[in-house]
Amino acid sequence: MNYIQKLKWFILSGITETTAEEPVNRMQKSISEKQETAKTVSPQKTSEGDISSRQAESLAIQAQTIAELYQNRSGFEGCPLKRTAAHTLNGYGVAQPDVLCYVEAPDTADEKEARLMSGEAGLLFEKMLGAIGLNLNQNAYVSSLIPWRPPGNRKPTEVELSLCRPFWEREIALLKPKIILLFGANVSSAVLGISALSKARGVWHDHQGIPVRVSIAPATLIKLPAQKKQAWEDLQQVQKKLGE
Repeated sequence: MNYIQKLKWFILSGITETTAEEPVNRMQKSISEKQETAKTVSPQKTSEGDISSRQAESLAIQAQTIAELYQNRSGFEGCPLKRTAAHTLNGYGVAQPDVLCYVEAPDTADEKEARLMSGEAGLLFEKMLGAIGLNLNQNAYVSSLIPWRPPGNRKPTEVELSLCRPFWEREIALLKPKIILLFGANVSSAVLGISALSKARGVWHDHQGIPVRVSIAPATLIKLPAQKKQAWEDLQQVQKKLGE
């Protein structure tokens, strides 16, 4: 029986599928296909992320004033948080402040009031500044690493922080503060690369040639008032540094 006769016999017998001469590991084939898919998808995602990062860097460096910087950042579409937040919340205070304060991102109260550092945490923050002679209308400035509230007030991802980094780096360069005060472990991690608050606090750091101090976030102090003593110690060191 030749090949043509075999084929006709298969058709008459109702055979619709054939097998190879050697067994095929379907599971292994599935894994290989997934790996090939990952190889084709990953470069695309990386490319998109690189494009957004380069765009953020370009928009940031183009700004010659704080107003221009905020305008450029408002037009930046590369960070997914912008699509879920109700507002883009910029920093405020005086130019060339004695102290530039950074929190991580807006929270629910901030988004509701359309103003950074609102609500109970904002009131405590202003009291903390006032205790060492600082005022946002006279000699201080407050901003956030990310201007958009993360959904559910969750912690921003590394990608989100990275995309926003060129803007706050440029913000520091334009404001030229005497001292930078970081609030919270996440802010310390993003700016200084030190994620443990216990290691970040109590010593002076440097960023862009500017002295940096790390303290406890006002929102944390509301939940854990016993830590106010430590926060007060941090503020006293900032006051002492300004006196020097």
